[in-house]
Amino acid sequence: MRPFKQLLRYALGSPLFKKKFGGLATDIADFKDFSVKIPLTTLEELVAEKMSSGDPYASRLCENGAPLVTFQLEYDTETRLYIALSRQDLKRYAEALRRCWSLVGLRKGDAVAIFDYGTSPVSYLASSAFTPYLSQGAADALGCLPICNDGVANMSQRAVEILKFMRPQALFIRSDCLEPFSIESERQLGRLSGYTRALVVTENEGCLPKVEQDAYEKRLGLPVYRLLRIDAGMFLAMECPECRLFHSWKDLYYVESVTRAGDDVDEGGQNYLAITNWFARACPAVRYLSQVKGSVYSAGCRRGPVDIRIAA
Repeated sequence: MRPFKQLLRYALGSPLFKKKFGGLATDIADFKDFSVKIPLTTLEELVAEKMSSGDPYASRLCENGAPLVTFQLEYDTETRLYIALSRQDLKRYAEALRRCWSLVGLRKGDAVAIFDYGTSPVSYLASSAFTPYLSQGAADALGCLPICNDGVANMSQRAVEILKFMRPQALFIRSDCLEPFSIESERQLGRLSGYTRALVVTENEGCLPKVEQDAYEKRLGLPVYRLLRIDAGMFLAMECPECRLFHSWKDLYYVESVTRAGDDVDEGGQNYLAITNWFARACPAVRYLSQVKGSVYSAGCRRGPVDIRIAA
């Protein structure tokens, strides 16, 4: 329970969390206690807090003074939400992306193409060349070459040109660009297997449905994997090519599968994923209730024997 208690003590520096569980943070005995006593935080709550307080970080900001780095969160809400990151936040968040890249077999010397917005963590955590104060992005850590293309669907032609001439080992692509890109790649290239080894589809608080994933694999002639993002919780998880569950990591996150009321469910239950982030310090994420339905499975995959595994 030590990481929980450290996180809760730190989170009390946030006006939002001090109001939510200030009197409870010192009275947590075990994991069950944490899940029962500490309330969930929802996107709707963050939006309402921002609207009432005028604080762009929805009263989650803990650090004094101006934050080191700020990004707009990618949510279709009535008001824009922002997240602040410290130097340590950037370092650990980039480590999560590095592990995602490693899980799909990326290694030193590989070119990696990214078709996403610059404010997506898939982009801004890729390289220290892209983000101030990020000492080492996923590409830097693995020795890969990152190639970025803006994440607007009508940029699909340029993304296809990148594949044609750069032949990256993998292309990370946002889900709403997948169909325009597929049409353009079929027109110019035919099947993609001669130009890249795999596609990785990303979406904030959403997943490409399995039936669509299978259809794109058949249509494009190469593996299509999914990367799960929950940006308000600074959470990343990667679909494993072997067990086809999402892998996440206990030293970075605590993941629960809960109902909207916050009750735990048995393993295999399809409820909503709640994320507690161990490393987020500027804008802590404590039991953030995502919009992603999923279940948490026991560890045991050969690719990551101790990893958290998630079906979503």
